[in-house]
Amino acid sequence: MFGNERNPSYSQIAIKVCPLLALIFSVLVTIVTLYIYEGISPPFIFISIQVYLNWYSICTISRGTMTMQNNSKQSKCNSVAINMNYTNDSSPKLKYWYCEKCFCYTYKPTQHCGACKKCFHSRDHHCFFIGGCIIQQNMGNFILICFYTSLACLYSLSVVGPYLYDNLKHIANVESGVFNIVLNFCFPVAFARFVVAGETSCLLLITLFNILFSVCVLCSIYGSWKLFNCLTGRQRYYPHIAKKQSMQEIFGNYGIYNFLFPYNGLRGSKAIDGKFELKEI
Repeated sequence: MFGNERNPSYSQIAIKVCPLLALIFSVLVTIVTLYIYEGISPPFIFISIQVYLNWYSICTISRGTMTMQNNSKQSKCNSVAINMNYTNDSSPKLKYWYCEKCFCYTYKPTQHCGACKKCFHSRDHHCFFIGGCIIQQNMGNFILICFYTSLACLYSLSVVGPYLYDNLKHIANVESGVFNIVLNFCFPVAFARFVVAGETSCLLLITLFNILFSVCVLCSIYGSWKLFNCLTGRQRYYPHIAKKQSMQEIFGNYGIYNFLFPYNGLRGSKAIDGKFELKEI
């Protein structure tokens, strides 16, 4: 699916390029926002730091999480699950899960990620823009990064928007209506004006504005949807395991402090007492 090392496929290239593009775009947005703002904005700096800290936490947890392997079993098996019968027929059966790509057995059901090239317990999906897998252990960080990314985009829109409006109003004449000026905020209109009339004024800023608006809407909706699913028990992790989670189970014992500093991931555990350690989920 992901090709081999000698001939990398498009998926492998996307896996390596997407996180880099996301990082470059975030740095570009920060520079443009602070340049137009003409100074240092403490709220925007705080929001940006939160985005990068949660980004780092997600990647740290994704790369540091290990499956509960059983290396004592040597025989290969074509089946995904192996039932180990006890001497007593009434005893429960112990299932071992074998991954043909990792060449190992685990005690719990796992799902292999071709991008991370490893298996995960309680996996949700792989985020190409972050560069790591979203699992039960870092779902709280993923919700936080969606929340802070939408806030960062909203702040940048509040800075770039008025600046762009003043420039478009100056270009389109003072008599131009508000609707016509706002219509020029749309990328298709600006691009058509560039192709037909060769006008390049504010084209890059209009493109940036449209991308920021799209990212803001998508992150706010997707992050809210994930939080709602976790709280209501609709969030399903492989293999289709779902249960209601409290705010403490999602974000850890630090509670609201995780919104100020992502302790989960930076400390390697969701709680000081180790109740929600990665290996126990």
